[in-house]
Amino acid sequence: MHYLEILSGPLIGGIIGYCTNFIAVKMLFRPLKPIKIGSFPLPFTPGIIPKRKDSLAKAVGAAVGNNLLTKEDIQKLFSEEKIRNTIIQGILDKLEKAMDSSIEEVIAKFASQESIDRKKADLTDLLTVKIKLGILSMDLGALIAEGGSSILKEKFQGGMFSFLLNDDFIASIAEPIGREVEKYIDSHGEEIFQPLVKQQMDEVLAMNTGEAFTMLGLAADKIRSGMESAYDALVNENIDKLLAHFDIVAIVQQKIEEMDVRELEQLVLSVMKKELDVIVNLGALIGFIIGFLNIL
Repeated sequence: MHYLEILSGPLIGGIIGYCTNFIAVKMLFRPLKPIKIGSFPLPFTPGIIPKRKDSLAKAVGAAVGNNLLTKEDIQKLFSEEKIRNTIIQGILDKLEKAMDSSIEEVIAKFASQESIDRKKADLTDLLTVKIKLGILSMDLGALIAEGGSSILKEKFQGGMFSFLLNDDFIASIAEPIGREVEKYIDSHGEEIFQPLVKQQMDEVLAMNTGEAFTMLGLAADKIRSGMESAYDALVNENIDKLLAHFDIVAIVQQKIEEMDVRELEQLVLSVMKKELDVIVNLGALIGFIIGFLNIL
């Protein structure tokens, strides 16, 4: 009986310490909702984390966004060789698949056929007008005189009419012809040039994408080099602009706010279950020691 009296104090202290810490740990999450008597909520309900969930989300979001995942961290992440090569190679693989398609087929993946036809018509009209205005901006009379003079002089050199074929005489004939040609182009230029422009545009759009790249001198190594330069410029020079549309603080905060309290509890327990069990057991140990000291 004497030993029972000696052990009862430490055992009761240990049980109290264990139960106290166990309840304290549970009260981090439980109860999930406030318990009310009438219109008055009981103290410590709901649990600490459900009650302060919004504040917790805000604090965690600020910690992650401002301290744990900074601009330098993201820049370093995207600059890592494996990630860099994976992204660039993914783009090049997509581009390689497009090489066997025509230019119009590639464009059709990003726009409707109606939109493509409308843009083709607009571009045809624009190029037609540009060609017409470009021709009209030339001095056709002078061009005809210059080209015709050399031809006529060569053809009639040494002939009986060669003395008439001076520059002034040829210009007097060529300039009226040039003006008439300009008038005709001004009136009928669109109907002359538009079918030609449309035909050329259709031929370009029907061209194999790989052939077009080869024609432009864009070999595989040059494409990759250009892609790598563009990627590095994006990461190193435009990271601030990129992050301006990537609010880490708000994203983390929103994710935590949207989580169900039970999911949040499981998340915390999956990380800290051992530590929380240690706290509970430590309460039992401290209670046991205090109970033992009381009998001394």
